Amino acid sequence: MKYNSLLLIGAPGSGKGTQGKILGTIPGFFHFSSGELFRSVSAQSPVGKTFLEYSSKGLLVPDEITIQLFCSYMEKVITEGRFRPKLDYLVLDGLPRNVSQWHILSEQVEVLYVYHLHCPDRSILEARLRGRASSDHRVDDTEEVIQKRFEVYEKETKPLLELFPAERLKEIDCTKMPYQVLRQILEPLP
Repeated sequence: MKYNSLLLIGAPGSGKGTQGKILGTIPGFFHFSSGELFRSVSAQSPVGKTFLEYSSKGLLVPDEITIQLFCSYMEKVITEGRFRPKLDYLVLDGLPRNVSQWHILSEQVEVLYVYHLHCPDRSILEARLRGRASSDHRVDDTEEVIQKRFEVYEKETKPLLELFPAERLKEIDCTKMPYQVLRQILEPLP
């Protein structure tokens, strides 16, 4: 059975995590954040060391590790009853990050809508990331890493938008207030 999913795509700082967290508090929605999952893995473990190695340079963790971690995590939350595949929407935040990951993941998820959180002014996103770096102590939000993450997004993640039919793609200006963005995300759902 494929998971009914909502996919959040946007440049670093576009608010994917904010929207995912909000949605995850609503019954019937389960928020999956690849970044949060990787940051929860012990830094001393092989996966944790790999995550730090890549994220500290603004690069994506290799596809095989990412998908393997996702599958293990989903099995766990289903077993624990936190995600009910027949009832809940799976909100994907930070996965897939590239076309290759999508081809692997598409066997498990049915994407109902893709929400492209876009920003007409990149300096707004950069300011958000600098603020997050100081408030959340994120090692992957240094100035150099931020610029690299934007490059990786443009090259690897943004092309995902071309894979989905127009009727499933929702363009949302992420500079709006979070509740306004949330309203646009919820609007097409039954």
